[in-house]
Amino acid sequence: MNGKKTGMIVWLCILFMITTLLTGCAKTENNAAESAAGKITLELWDWWGSGAYNEAIEKIVSNFNTSQDEIFVKHINYPWGDVWTKALAATAAGNPPDIVIQDIMTVPTRAEAKQAMNLQPYIDKEPGFKDKFYPQLWDATVYKGESYAVPFTTDTRLLFYDKDMFEEAGLDPESPPTTWEELLQIARKLDKVDENGNIERLGIYPLSHMDWNDWALNADGGQSFLQMDGTVTTNTPNKLESLKWMKENIFDYYGKRKLDTFTSEFGNGMTNPFVSGKVAMIAQTATEFTKVRDFAPDKNYGLAFLPEFKKGSGHWSWGGGFTAEIPVGAKHPDASWEFIKYLTGTEAQTLWATEVYDSVANIEAAESAAALAHPVYKKATENMEWTVLTPYPVFAPSHMDLVKAKIEEVWIDKLTPEQALSEAQKLVEELVERNK
Repeated sequence: MNGKKTGMIVWLCILFMITTLLTGCAKTENNAAESAAGKITLELWDWWGSGAYNEAIEKIVSNFNTSQDEIFVKHINYPWGDVWTKALAATAAGNPPDIVIQDIMTVPTRAEAKQAMNLQPYIDKEPGFKDKFYPQLWDATVYKGESYAVPFTTDTRLLFYDKDMFEEAGLDPESPPTTWEELLQIARKLDKVDENGNIERLGIYPLSHMDWNDWALNADGGQSFLQMDGTVTTNTPNKLESLKWMKENIFDYYGKRKLDTFTSEFGNGMTNPFVSGKVAMIAQTATEFTKVRDFAPDKNYGLAFLPEFKKGSGHWSWGGGFTAEIPVGAKHPDASWEFIKYLTGTEAQTLWATEVYDSVANIEAAESAAALAHPVYKKATENMEWTVLTPYPVFAPSHMDLVKAKIEEVWIDKLTPEQALSEAQKLVEELVERNK
């Protein structure tokens, strides 16, 4: 076969593939148009563009679309973080999405700024609607007595520990630490340091996946650094004691330079410190188990509530999460509300819990037999009793930036714990005084 004929065949093949591709795209677009024909079309914005999250939300959207004949939902995703800036800009321009998944901590801020729609009129028509959700999650959606969002998911922190490392160190693998004192005693036995004093393994590095403020909340009975009424609770005795504990038993004991050298290798996937065996215990959200499942499937590990600061003080954990909201100016709020009800209802929430393993806000779904069949999910659900949320007050949404800056000065010996919390307390009080 000569070159001209070969070239002709190649070009015909390419032309055929392009034609087929365009025809396929046209069919897809036509099918979507036919599905939406005569219906109210809504746009759902989030950042779930791949993996299990994308598969789950696509199923939920598809199930909703086929469940009725009046509304068609289009799922649109943007990169993490971008979705919120784009939604804000679109809302300001008067062309917002119909539904957007938002950060649960900042609902009051969007309500105050008139970016999120007041959903109370819809909720009032649904007797018992709020009772379907964990109360601390529902409370986070309230601004001046009315709700501006519906809780979708949350998270909570658990203690993961390597049972084989426990046995290797002569510890009972079925007896994880229950208090901070026990945590420290067990960690010391799990530590490995070479002959030059370089760290090879840490029993625990408390700050690998949690901030000090999360541990401080645990120590202080679940109390945050600033209350919604403006009371500043940054410099409390238990928070101070927890800060001193962290400074003395972690930074001073190991040395910040050695800690920095060792923890610089921490990452995700295979370099996750618990997956790689760099730490024997880690405090992390329940979905941490998926990293172990995917990258260290043979790891023999156990789960426990976060240790109590003192015996009887409680296994308090900080929780975050996300909500479903209707931006102000959305063109079809009634239809958007119908989809939000479905998205946060038992059927969709059970699907999300069993396929993504996020802790869901709907109590019936979270405590369903299907969800509780997974031991990690079961432990996370039990931990909701100890989980608190700390929504950002509208008069001081950035107060934790002030606190964290002062805490960083403790780690580098620039301030004592007493000085840091005293200065942080004053800064937050001044911020509240200016803005409240």
